[in-house]
Amino acid sequence: MKRYYYMDVLTILATMAVVFLHSSEYAFSNNTGDIHWLIASINQVAFIWAVPIFFMISGANLLDYRERYDTKTFFKKRLNKILLPFLFWSIIWYILNPVIWNLPIHYDFNQFIDAVMHGKIQSIFWFFYIIIGFYISAPLVSKLTDKNNMALSSYLLAINIVFVNILGYYYSLMNQPMSSVNDGIQIGTAGSVGFFVVGWYLKHKHLTKLQRILLFISSILSFLIMIVLTFYLSVRRHEFQRNVYSIWGIFGFAFSLGIFEFFKNHLQNWQPNIKVQKFLSVVSGTSLGVYVIHEFLIYFAENQLRISNTSFKHMFIMPVIVWLLSTFSVILLKKIPVVNKLV
Repeated sequence: MKRYYYMDVLTILATMAVVFLHSSEYAFSNNTGDIHWLIASINQVAFIWAVPIFFMISGANLLDYRERYDTKTFFKKRLNKILLPFLFWSIIWYILNPVIWNLPIHYDFNQFIDAVMHGKIQSIFWFFYIIIGFYISAPLVSKLTDKNNMALSSYLLAINIVFVNILGYYYSLMNQPMSSVNDGIQIGTAGSVGFFVVGWYLKHKHLTKLQRILLFISSILSFLIMIVLTFYLSVRRHEFQRNVYSIWGIFGFAFSLGIFEFFKNHLQNWQPNIKVQKFLSVVSGTSLGVYVIHEFLIYFAENQLRISNTSFKHMFIMPVIVWLLSTFSVILLKKIPVVNKLV
Protein backbone atom coordinates (compact mmCIF):
# COMPACT_ATOMS: atom_id res chain seq x y z
CA MET A 1 0.00 0.00 0.00
CA LYS A 2 1.41 3.37 -1.04
CA ARG A 3 2.11 5.71 1.87
CA TYR A 4 0.97 9.28 1.38
CA TYR A 5 3.24 11.43 3.49
CA TYR A 6 0.96 14.44 3.25
CA MET A 7 -1.39 12.49 5.52
CA ASP A 8 1.39 12.05 8.08
CA VAL A 9 2.02 15.80 7.96
CA LEU A 10 -1.69 16.51 8.31
CA THR A 11 -1.99 14.07 11.22
CA ILE A 12 0.85 15.80 13.08
CA LEU A 13 -0.57 19.27 12.43
CA ALA A 14 -4.08 18.17 13.41
CA THR A 15 -2.75 16.75 16.68
CA MET A 16 -1.09 20.07 17.44
CA ALA A 17 -4.28 21.89 16.48
CA VAL A 18 -6.28 19.82 18.99
CA VAL A 19 -3.97 20.98 21.79
CA PHE A 20 -4.31 24.61 20.68
CA LEU A 21 -8.10 24.22 20.63
CA HIS A 22 -8.18 22.92 24.19
CA SER A 23 -5.79 25.66 25.31
CA SER A 24 -8.11 28.44 24.13
CA GLU A 25 -11.33 27.46 25.88
CA TYR A 26 -11.46 30.89 27.52
CA ALA A 27 -13.48 31.64 24.39
CA PHE A 28 -16.39 29.79 25.99
CA SER A 29 -16.74 32.52 28.59
CA ASN A 30 -19.04 35.45 27.88
CA ASN A 31 -16.37 38.14 28.28
CA THR A 32 -17.01 39.49 24.81
CA GLY A 33 -15.32 42.82 25.47
CA ASP A 34 -12.01 41.28 26.53
CA ILE A 35 -9.13 41.21 24.02
CA HIS A 36 -8.09 37.82 25.44
CA TRP A 37 -11.56 36.50 24.64
CA LEU A 38 -11.23 37.80 21.08
CA ILE A 39 -7.89 36.04 20.59
CA ALA A 40 -9.17 32.81 22.16
CA SER A 41 -12.19 32.91 19.84
CA ILE A 42 -9.97 33.37 16.79
CA ASN A 43 -7.92 30.36 17.94
CA GLN A 44 -11.06 28.29 18.27
CA VAL A 45 -12.05 29.04 14.68
CA ALA A 46 -8.50 28.79 13.32
CA PHE A 47 -7.96 25.26 14.66
CA ILE A 48 -11.47 23.83 14.31
CA TRP A 49 -10.32 21.71 11.35
CA ALA A 50 -8.32 19.39 13.63
CA VAL A 51 -10.81 16.57 14.21
CA PRO A 52 -12.34 16.79 10.71
CA ILE A 53 -8.85 16.15 9.31
CA PHE A 54 -8.61 12.99 11.46
CA PHE A 55 -11.98 11.85 10.10
CA MET A 56 -10.99 12.61 6.51
CA ILE A 57 -7.71 10.72 6.83
CA SER A 58 -9.57 7.75 8.34
CA GLY A 59 -11.98 7.73 5.41
CA ALA A 60 -9.18 8.15 2.87
CA ASN A 61 -7.22 5.23 4.31
CA LEU A 62 -9.96 2.82 5.37
CA LEU A 63 -12.75 2.99 2.82
CA ASP A 64 -10.40 1.13 0.48
CA TYR A 65 -9.79 -1.63 3.04
CA ARG A 66 -11.32 -4.35 0.79
CA GLU A 67 -8.30 -3.99 -1.52
CA ARG A 68 -6.06 -5.25 1.32
CA TYR A 69 -8.05 -7.63 3.52
CA ASP A 70 -11.52 -8.94 4.32
CA THR A 71 -14.07 -7.37 6.65
CA LYS A 72 -13.31 -9.70 9.55
CA THR A 73 -9.65 -8.64 9.48
CA PHE A 74 -10.73 -5.01 9.19
CA PHE A 75 -12.84 -5.24 12.37
CA LYS A 76 -10.10 -7.01 14.25
CA LYS A 77 -7.49 -4.42 13.30
CA ARG A 78 -9.57 -1.30 13.82
CA LEU A 79 -11.62 -2.14 16.90
CA ASN A 80 -8.56 -3.48 18.72
CA LYS A 81 -6.73 -0.29 17.88
CA ILE A 82 -9.45 2.06 19.11
CA LEU A 83 -11.70 0.11 21.50
CA LEU A 84 -9.01 -0.95 23.98
CA PRO A 85 -7.55 2.58 24.35
CA PHE A 86 -11.05 4.01 24.67
CA LEU A 87 -12.01 1.66 27.52
CA PHE A 88 -8.63 1.93 29.26
CA TRP A 89 -8.48 5.72 29.23
CA SER A 90 -12.15 5.97 30.16
CA ILE A 91 -11.32 3.99 33.30
CA ILE A 92 -8.28 6.19 34.02
CA TRP A 93 -10.26 9.40 33.60
CA TYR A 94 -13.16 8.01 35.64
CA ILE A 95 -10.79 7.24 38.54
CA LEU A 96 -8.93 10.55 38.35
CA ASN A 97 -11.80 12.95 37.66
CA PRO A 98 -12.79 13.30 41.36
CA VAL A 99 -9.16 13.97 42.25
CA ILE A 100 -8.69 16.53 39.48
CA TRP A 101 -11.91 18.39 40.29
CA ASN A 102 -11.72 17.96 44.09
CA LEU A 103 -15.00 16.04 44.19
CA PRO A 104 -16.11 13.40 46.70
CA ILE A 105 -14.68 10.05 45.68
CA HIS A 106 -17.42 7.53 44.97
CA TYR A 107 -16.84 4.81 42.42
CA ASP A 108 -19.68 2.66 41.18
CA PHE A 109 -19.69 0.18 38.29
CA ASN A 110 -23.21 1.12 37.12
CA GLN A 111 -22.28 4.78 37.27
CA PHE A 112 -19.20 4.07 35.16
CA ILE A 113 -21.23 2.20 32.52
CA ASP A 114 -23.75 5.03 32.41
CA ALA A 115 -20.96 7.59 32.04
CA VAL A 116 -19.39 5.61 29.19
CA MET A 117 -22.70 5.14 27.38
CA HIS A 118 -23.57 8.84 27.64
CA GLY A 119 -20.13 10.35 27.09
CA LYS A 120 -19.87 11.86 30.57
CA ILE A 121 -16.34 10.76 31.53
CA GLN A 122 -14.26 13.12 29.40
CA SER A 123 -15.84 15.62 27.02
CA ILE A 124 -13.12 15.29 24.36
CA PHE A 125 -13.85 11.57 24.04
CA TRP A 126 -16.76 12.37 21.70
CA PHE A 127 -14.18 11.63 19.00
CA PHE A 128 -14.11 7.95 20.02
CA TYR A 129 -17.86 7.49 19.67
CA ILE A 130 -17.84 8.84 16.12
CA ILE A 131 -14.77 6.92 14.98
CA ILE A 132 -16.11 3.65 16.44
CA GLY A 133 -19.40 4.32 14.66
CA PHE A 134 -17.49 4.84 11.43
CA TYR A 135 -15.64 1.54 11.83
CA ILE A 136 -18.93 -0.27 12.38
CA SER A 137 -20.45 1.40 9.31
CA ALA A 138 -17.37 1.13 7.06
CA PRO A 139 -18.32 -2.22 5.45
CA LEU A 140 -21.52 -0.57 4.20
CA VAL A 141 -20.08 2.82 3.29
CA SER A 142 -17.14 1.19 1.49
CA LYS A 143 -19.63 -0.31 -0.97
CA LEU A 144 -20.57 3.22 -2.00
CA THR A 145 -17.01 4.34 -2.66
CA ASP A 146 -15.73 3.06 -5.98
CA LYS A 147 -12.77 4.73 -7.69
CA ASN A 148 -14.10 3.69 -11.10
CA ASN A 149 -17.59 5.07 -10.48
CA MET A 150 -17.72 8.00 -8.08
CA ALA A 151 -21.37 8.85 -8.78
CA LEU A 152 -22.72 7.17 -5.63
CA SER A 153 -20.17 8.81 -3.36
CA SER A 154 -20.89 12.17 -5.02
CA TYR A 155 -24.61 11.66 -4.37
CA LEU A 156 -23.95 10.76 -0.73
CA LEU A 157 -21.84 13.89 -0.29
CA ALA A 158 -24.50 16.03 -1.94
CA ILE A 159 -27.15 14.76 0.48
CA ASN A 160 -24.85 15.33 3.43
CA ILE A 161 -23.91 18.86 2.40
CA VAL A 162 -27.51 19.94 1.80
CA PHE A 163 -29.13 18.43 4.87
CA VAL A 164 -26.27 18.57 7.40
CA ASN A 165 -23.91 21.35 6.37
CA ILE A 166 -26.52 23.79 5.06
CA LEU A 167 -29.99 23.09 6.49
CA GLY A 168 -28.76 21.63 9.77
CA TYR A 169 -26.34 24.52 10.20
CA TYR A 170 -29.08 27.07 9.51
CA TYR A 171 -31.36 25.65 12.19
CA SER A 172 -28.44 25.54 14.63
CA LEU A 173 -27.61 29.22 14.03
CA MET A 174 -31.26 30.17 14.45
CA ASN A 175 -31.46 28.15 17.68
CA GLN A 176 -34.38 26.23 16.23
CA PRO A 177 -35.13 22.50 16.43
CA MET A 178 -34.16 20.45 13.40
CA SER A 179 -36.85 20.20 10.73
CA SER A 180 -38.90 17.03 10.38
CA VAL A 181 -37.45 16.59 6.90
CA ASN A 182 -33.92 16.44 8.31
CA ASP A 183 -35.02 14.09 11.08
CA GLY A 184 -36.79 11.85 8.61
CA ILE A 185 -33.85 11.44 6.24
CA GLN A 186 -31.39 9.12 7.94
CA ILE A 187 -29.16 7.50 5.33
CA GLY A 188 -26.41 9.87 4.32
CA THR A 189 -27.31 12.62 6.78
CA ALA A 190 -25.24 11.56 9.78
CA GLY A 191 -22.93 14.52 10.28
CA SER A 192 -19.69 12.56 10.37
CA VAL A 193 -20.20 10.43 7.25
CA GLY A 194 -19.55 13.45 5.05
CA PHE A 195 -16.02 13.89 6.38
CA PHE A 196 -15.12 10.22 6.03
CA VAL A 197 -16.41 10.02 2.48
CA VAL A 198 -14.99 13.36 1.36
CA GLY A 199 -11.56 12.32 2.66
CA TRP A 200 -11.70 9.25 0.43
CA TYR A 201 -13.14 11.34 -2.42
CA LEU A 202 -10.39 13.98 -2.35
CA LYS A 203 -7.70 11.30 -2.10
CA HIS A 204 -8.85 9.79 -5.40
CA LYS A 205 -10.26 12.84 -7.17
CA HIS A 206 -7.88 15.03 -9.14
CA LEU A 207 -9.29 18.53 -8.99
CA THR A 208 -8.70 20.91 -11.85
CA LYS A 209 -6.77 24.09 -11.19
CA LEU A 210 -10.00 26.09 -11.26
CA GLN A 211 -11.69 23.69 -8.82
CA ARG A 212 -8.76 23.96 -6.41
CA ILE A 213 -8.75 27.76 -6.60
CA LEU A 214 -12.49 27.87 -5.90
CA LEU A 215 -12.09 25.45 -2.98
CA PHE A 216 -9.21 27.48 -1.48
CA ILE A 217 -11.17 30.73 -1.86
CA SER A 218 -14.20 29.09 -0.23
CA SER A 219 -12.00 27.82 2.59
CA ILE A 220 -10.47 31.24 3.30
CA LEU A 221 -13.85 32.99 3.09
CA SER A 222 -15.36 30.37 5.41
CA PHE A 223 -12.64 31.05 7.99
CA LEU A 224 -13.26 34.82 7.84
CA ILE A 225 -17.03 34.46 7.92
CA MET A 226 -16.89 32.18 10.97
CA ILE A 227 -14.73 34.69 12.86
CA VAL A 228 -16.95 37.68 12.04
CA LEU A 229 -20.18 35.75 12.66
CA THR A 230 -18.89 34.35 15.97
CA PHE A 231 -18.01 37.84 17.22
CA TYR A 232 -21.22 39.41 15.95
CA LEU A 233 -23.68 36.84 17.29
CA SER A 234 -21.83 36.38 20.59
CA VAL A 235 -21.98 40.11 21.32
CA ARG A 236 -25.56 40.43 20.12
CA ARG A 237 -26.84 37.41 22.06
CA HIS A 238 -24.61 38.00 25.11
CA GLU A 239 -23.46 34.39 24.97
CA PHE A 240 -20.59 32.72 23.14
CA GLN A 241 -21.94 31.21 19.91
CA ARG A 242 -19.90 28.04 19.58
CA ASN A 243 -22.30 26.65 16.98
CA VAL A 244 -21.14 29.25 14.42
CA TYR A 245 -17.88 27.41 13.76
CA SER A 246 -19.35 23.93 14.10
CA ILE A 247 -17.55 21.35 11.99
CA TRP A 248 -20.99 20.18 10.83
CA GLY A 249 -21.73 23.59 9.31
CA ILE A 250 -21.00 24.50 5.71
CA PHE A 251 -18.22 26.92 6.67
CA GLY A 252 -16.45 24.49 9.01
CA PHE A 253 -16.79 21.81 6.33
CA ALA A 254 -15.38 23.99 3.53
CA PHE A 255 -12.55 25.26 5.75
CA SER A 256 -11.46 21.70 6.56
CA LEU A 257 -11.67 20.56 2.94
CA GLY A 258 -9.45 23.43 1.83
CA ILE A 259 -6.74 22.49 4.32
CA PHE A 260 -6.83 18.80 3.33
CA GLU A 261 -6.68 19.59 -0.39
CA PHE A 262 -3.89 22.15 0.07
CA PHE A 263 -1.53 19.59 1.59
CA LYS A 264 -2.62 16.84 -0.80
CA ASN A 265 -2.02 19.07 -3.80
CA HIS A 266 1.46 20.14 -2.67
CA LEU A 267 2.72 16.91 -1.09
CA GLN A 268 0.87 14.07 -2.80
CA ASN A 269 3.94 12.86 -4.69
CA TRP A 270 6.48 13.85 -2.05
CA GLN A 271 8.99 11.14 -1.22
CA PRO A 272 11.14 12.30 1.70
CA ASN A 273 14.41 10.61 2.61
CA ILE A 274 14.44 7.61 4.95
CA LYS A 275 15.14 9.65 8.10
CA VAL A 276 12.27 12.02 7.42
CA GLN A 277 9.98 9.10 6.60
CA LYS A 278 10.79 7.48 9.93
CA PHE A 279 10.31 10.77 11.79
CA LEU A 280 6.92 11.37 10.18
CA SER A 281 5.83 7.79 10.85
CA VAL A 282 6.85 7.89 14.51
CA VAL A 283 5.40 11.32 15.31
CA SER A 284 2.13 10.83 13.39
CA GLY A 285 1.77 7.49 15.17
CA THR A 286 1.49 9.31 18.51
CA SER A 287 -1.73 11.13 17.59
CA LEU A 288 -4.14 8.91 19.53
CA GLY A 289 -1.89 8.83 22.59
CA VAL A 290 -1.44 12.61 22.56
CA TYR A 291 -5.21 13.02 22.22
CA VAL A 292 -5.95 11.02 25.37
CA ILE A 293 -3.19 12.39 27.64
CA HIS A 294 -2.68 16.04 26.71
CA GLU A 295 -5.57 17.20 28.90
CA PHE A 296 -3.72 15.86 31.95
CA LEU A 297 -0.86 18.24 31.18
CA ILE A 298 -3.22 21.15 30.56
CA TYR A 299 -4.90 20.56 33.93
CA PHE A 300 -1.47 20.36 35.58
CA ALA A 301 -0.40 23.64 33.99
CA GLU A 302 -3.61 25.37 35.07
CA ASN A 303 -3.93 23.97 38.59
CA GLN A 304 -0.34 23.37 39.69
CA LEU A 305 1.62 25.94 37.68
CA ARG A 306 -1.24 28.45 37.95
CA ILE A 307 -1.17 29.42 34.30
CA SER A 308 -4.34 31.43 33.78
CA ASN A 309 -6.49 30.35 30.86
CA THR A 310 -6.96 34.02 30.00
CA SER A 311 -3.26 34.56 29.33
CA PHE A 312 -1.51 34.52 25.97
CA LYS A 313 1.02 32.16 27.56
CA HIS A 314 -1.83 29.68 28.03
CA MET A 315 -3.02 30.07 24.44
CA PHE A 316 0.27 30.12 22.53
CA ILE A 317 3.24 28.87 24.57
CA MET A 318 1.65 26.20 26.75
CA PRO A 319 0.10 24.20 23.86
CA VAL A 320 3.49 23.86 22.13
CA ILE A 321 5.09 22.59 25.33
CA VAL A 322 2.13 20.29 26.07
CA TRP A 323 2.28 18.83 22.56
CA LEU A 324 6.04 18.23 22.77
CA LEU A 325 5.81 16.60 26.22
CA SER A 326 2.79 14.51 25.20
CA THR A 327 4.44 13.35 21.99
CA PHE A 328 7.69 12.43 23.73
CA SER A 329 5.77 10.60 26.49
CA VAL A 330 3.77 8.57 23.98
CA ILE A 331 6.91 7.64 22.03
CA LEU A 332 8.37 6.26 25.28
CA LEU A 333 5.13 4.47 26.21
CA LYS A 334 5.06 2.79 22.80
CA LYS A 335 8.32 1.06 23.66
CA ILE A 336 6.65 -0.78 26.56
CA PRO A 337 4.92 -4.10 25.69
CA VAL A 338 1.14 -4.15 26.28
CA VAL A 339 1.14 -0.43 27.09
CA ASN A 340 1.94 0.29 23.45
CA LYS A 341 -1.51 -1.09 22.57
CA LEU A 342 -3.16 1.63 24.67
CA VAL A 343 -1.60 4.69 23.05
